[in-house]
Amino acid sequence: MRNKTIAPTRLSKMMSNFKVLLFVFFSTAVFGQEDVYHGTKETIPKIPPKDEKIRTIIVSDAKNEIDDVWAIALAILSPEKFQIEGFVGSNYDHVFGVGRKSISGSVSVIETILDKAGLKGKYPVYEGSHPMQYQFEPSHSEGVDFIIEKAMEGSGENPLWVIGLGSATDLASAYLKEPKIADRVIFFWHGRTENTWPYRAHNYNVKGDMHAARILFHSPVPFVMFDTGTNLSAGTMQESKEQVEPYGELGKYLYNYRFKSDYWQGTKKGFFDLGDIAVLIDPELGEWEETICPTINTYMDYNFYKTNGKFLRCRKVDRDGTFEMLYEKLKVNWAAGE
Repeated sequence: MRNKTIAPTRLSKMMSNFKVLLFVFFSTAVFGQEDVYHGTKETIPKIPPKDEKIRTIIVSDAKNEIDDVWAIALAILSPEKFQIEGFVGSNYDHVFGVGRKSISGSVSVIETILDKAGLKGKYPVYEGSHPMQYQFEPSHSEGVDFIIEKAMEGSGENPLWVIGLGSATDLASAYLKEPKIADRVIFFWHGRTENTWPYRAHNYNVKGDMHAARILFHSPVPFVMFDTGTNLSAGTMQESKEQVEPYGELGKYLYNYRFKSDYWQGTKKGFFDLGDIAVLIDPELGEWEETICPTINTYMDYNFYKTNGKFLRCRKVDRDGTFEMLYEKLKVNWAAGE
């Protein structure tokens, strides 16, 4: 049987066609993922200086993690910085299958924190939404309606800062339900991907609602991503006993919360969300960069081939400064109540 060979010119033509097919396939995979946009981000947020107060709603999956509990405590201890309009308890899920109970559980923990701080009933606390089922369909809840209501009371000069410490569901759903809020809000979201940036949008909050996470990048809403916090260890239990536990019912609550998990008692656990609040109070605690806002494909890869304006990214936070801020505020608050 005679061996067949391919003429060089024919081989060259075949290779050229193959390259064209590869390009078409690649272009479809990269560019075809993101054909639907809600509008380019035209405003890059600026973190207000220390002496400037901001209106805010805090959206938190407080039942899920100790870091939310400590973060909320820092926020309510900082009335000079935050005009808190209220709270929204957000969804979460994990290997224990919390699911639907996560939202009411988060609301309950938020209310407990307020009670321990002597602020019971001072702020409204609403239940947020279950994760979005479809890419561009909002998930409805009282919490989402509350965000819209308070956002519409603001303006571009006096925006509502929606601080998302959990899944992006309630932030994204508020925008999808009422796009008019786009120029009246700033979304500040704990989307910590510091270990995978700039390649993948991969962390616990992303996993909680991938549809919603993508909307934060694809919508025109001004956007800040807190992309750090792994270094925020609370230190030893002795440190917390000395700096937290002595200072009122709130201090005792924060200290005792560490006993809910052996891991939370160790020095390797990051109190991630505490950093979100700290850098808003004092921007100098963070390192910031204005960067191109990537889109995110359905595989949760950052896509810098098709982008959507720019956003502000916090890439580093000062550990000692963050905890010293909390310790000082606990002491001052306790002293004021004595």
